Amino acid sequence: MKDSFWLCEMIDPYTLQQLKELIDKVDITAFPYEKGNSIRIGHVVIRKSKRGYLIYDCKENKRVAETYSKTAAVAWAKCTIKDKKHFDQIRKLDDEIAKHHTDSLFYKNTIEKTDSDVKRETAEFRLDISLAKTQEAKANLMRFVFV
Repeated sequence: MKDSFWLCEMIDPYTLQQLKELIDKVDITAFPYEKGNSIRIGHVVIRKSKRGYLIYDCKENKRVAETYSKTAAVAWAKCTIKDKKHFDQIRKLDDEIAKHHTDSLFYKNTIEKTDSDVKRETAEFRLDISLAKTQEAKANLMRFVFV
């Protein structure tokens, strides 16, 4: 505690004031945090289910969406909080993640089980494509999270 006070004396008062104003502007309720089996972002709660993630709006006291990926659920929650209407784009990207993830599981199984070298090479090639498409869709979803 004594060291932090000493540090404040070393910082220029103008810089200290700017830092205080910056911290005061930040809305801490917009930061995600995990509580129990759910993720909370502001007034939105995300819960994992057997088929994906359920998104609840606590202000309206109802379930607003269900997504396949956690990334899409967080993007949906952030857009709900900021009253942005990008839900169709988020749904499309989430469907793309679901498709390519399922394809990846199929290709991995094919690689493990097949005796044919041609089938194995084709499955490996397609697996690489599916993994790249999944990462691309997740990266596009992250733009909604950090905006």
